[in-house]
Amino acid sequence: MTVAKSTWRIVEETLPIIILFSFVELFTGGFLSSVFTEAQFAPGLLILIPGMLGLRGNISSAFGARLSSGLHLGYISTKRFSKGLKINLEISIFLSFLTSILLSVFAWLVCSWTSTSCMALINFILISVIAGVSSGILLSFITAGIAIYSYRRGLDPDNTTLPSGASIGDVITIICLLLAVKFVVGLGL
Repeated sequence: MTVAKSTWRIVEETLPIIILFSFVELFTGGFLSSVFTEAQFAPGLLILIPGMLGLRGNISSAFGARLSSGLHLGYISTKRFSKGLKINLEISIFLSFLTSILLSVFAWLVCSWTSTSCMALINFILISVIAGVSSGILLSFITAGIAIYSYRRGLDPDNTTLPSGASIGDVITIICLLLAVKFVVGLGL
């Protein structure tokens, strides 16, 4: 395949996804601003949001890249739940758990150091872990589905999985974060 054909294939496969998910991201931003009142119940939540979005994007992008490579190399099958896919799912979910704890501690420290009104450390940890792990589980299975579906359809999963996974990850993370806040606030901690 020539460089021009290869480049055009990337544009053909990626551009529609980027355009579609640009609108999805706008919707997510509108949704977030409409439920902004949740921040009143969880002081310091705004410090956590960018980190959570970055966390999901980084983990899902790495997961999507590993899946794409595994599909191209043949150690991940499109017909069955292969050992390679299972291991990658487990690693992705474990990373979501571990980094959610670290992120919550760093967010709490930043909130405390800046003398910003913030919630208790346990609330930061609970919200971050609940949102991070639940969005991690959902996004891992969605990313795997997109990668396998793309590969079966003859598309390059590198061109479809990464941009769609990052955008879907933002939407899922925001929803999971708001649900985690509602849950933790409902606990009354």
